[in-house]
Amino acid sequence: MRRLLPKTSHRGAGGHRSKEVGSPRPSRLKRLRAWWASRPLAVTFAVYLACYLVVATALTMVVISAFDRSDFIQYYEVEFEDQGGRVTHAAVDSGPYIYDEELNQLAPATEIDVPGDNPYAVFVSVDEQSVPAYTQDGSSDRYREVYATLEMLESGQIELYDWGLNYNDQYPQEDVLSDYDDITAQVLPEYDRINRAGRVDSVAMFEAATGIDFAQAFGTGKTSNVAYYADAIRVAEPGYTILNLLIGASPFVIYGGLAIIMFRRFYRVHIAEPLDDLSGAARRIAAQDLDFCIQPVQGKELGALSVTLEDMRASLLAAQRELWRTAEERRRLNAAFAHDLRTPVTVLKGTVEMARLREAKGEHMDEERLETLAGQVGRLESYANAMSGLSKLEDRDVVRTSIGAEELADELFEHAADIVSARGEGLELACKRGLLEGDACVDVALVEEVMGNVLNNACGHAAGNITVAVSCGAAAGGAAAGDGGDGSAGDGILVVAIEDDGPGFTPEALHRGCDPFYSDRKSAEHFGLGLNVSQILVQLHGGKIELGNAPDGGARVTATFDVGAFS
Repeated sequence: MRRLLPKTSHRGAGGHRSKEVGSPRPSRLKRLRAWWASRPLAVTFAVYLACYLVVATALTMVVISAFDRSDFIQYYEVEFEDQGGRVTHAAVDSGPYIYDEELNQLAPATEIDVPGDNPYAVFVSVDEQSVPAYTQDGSSDRYREVYATLEMLESGQIELYDWGLNYNDQYPQEDVLSDYDDITAQVLPEYDRINRAGRVDSVAMFEAATGIDFAQAFGTGKTSNVAYYADAIRVAEPGYTILNLLIGASPFVIYGGLAIIMFRRFYRVHIAEPLDDLSGAARRIAAQDLDFCIQPVQGKELGALSVTLEDMRASLLAAQRELWRTAEERRRLNAAFAHDLRTPVTVLKGTVEMARLREAKGEHMDEERLETLAGQVGRLESYANAMSGLSKLEDRDVVRTSIGAEELADELFEHAADIVSARGEGLELACKRGLLEGDACVDVALVEEVMGNVLNNACGHAAGNITVAVSCGAAAGGAAAGDGGDGSAGDGILVVAIEDDGPGFTPEALHRGCDPFYSDRKSAEHFGLGLNVSQILVQLHGGKIELGNAPDGGARVTATFDVGAFS
């Protein structure tokens, strides 16, 4: 989490307040990205759906508009053979046409309004050999236009309808058209004759109004008051059907195809991939592979699931580490228990051996030896009681009792003598008393365990001499064993210094001597736990252990204990 800097303000000479200092606010883009990463799946689906509908609709309109252009489709209306015998497709001019009875043919005509305030018109035939103009805006702009003929009407390629105009009260439009709903080639002559006679004679009206003689100007049979228009059924090229199918199918193809693309992406990006990541994380957790981190995935629902899985992984990892730590502590405790039992067992073993030797000589065991055996048995019992029920060495209770400094020193020297004599290696023990005054509040058994561990190490390295110095008191100052003077302690401090005449500590041992399982002699009897256990016990008693080398050679271990105030 980003921590905001404390806001500060001051007023300058002008009395204006300075700007508050703090972390910059995230940009809108970052906030939008953060929202998008934590949005619900329903919102994501709605966004995808909206984009899908917009894109699909726009694309469909573009495709249909592109396919539905007239220049993509070639229409024709009639099919006939030209003079060369080739089949030709053409479009038909809609008219107007008049019926030429003499030629029994439809003749293209032009509509001319009769002068005056009237709705009448004259239809004048033009040259039948002329070619009509091309239409530039119609669907037949790629085909030549031709005039309708009676043969086209007979073949059914065109339909003929009355052009209208020139009606009168005697022959209203409805009556005329209802008589012949379909003007076919068979009824055309009769239909034309009846309507010419029944409608207004617009030709005579035009000649009277203008003085023009149509027969003289255009020829007989070239004018009429009845006209027709032709309507042809458009026929598309073969590709038109395919194009229509494409236009009709394009919405389904576009909407369906885009739906597959969009929703496959939605499923892959927002459901499948996050679930695959979470599934992989779950498999690793099931395999107890917890040394990884589950990254949050997109989406509110799956993101919450990823956070829950990460919490579970972290909790399992912490529990696993705690189990490992507990097992390691148990291992250390068992090793320390076995290690600390060696000292009293060694003393007992040595005492028993000496008792057997005396028994072989016919001598009885004296009271002193019996006291030694009883003391070591008592130590074993006390140690077993102290270690029972512990899950780790640091949980051991420190049971302090009040004892005089002189008496404490005597017990420690006696314990040291028992240990050294039990080793039976020709070692000489020198005991030095420092400042000893008042009473000490101390766990004697714990101090003896520390002394036993250190003495065992000293016996294993000494050439022949071991020195133990004990000081206990309230006076300041002090000295260690072998310094030629009395060892004294600070206020409420017990100092036990043990020195041997062996090779001393190596530089590495001075640095790592108190580490668990460290030893410069790897064997079945040396586990590297003596100094480590001693350090833990001394720390429980409020003290510390210092490793060093004596000026004349040999190792020196100084253990200090907090023994409380003195009386």
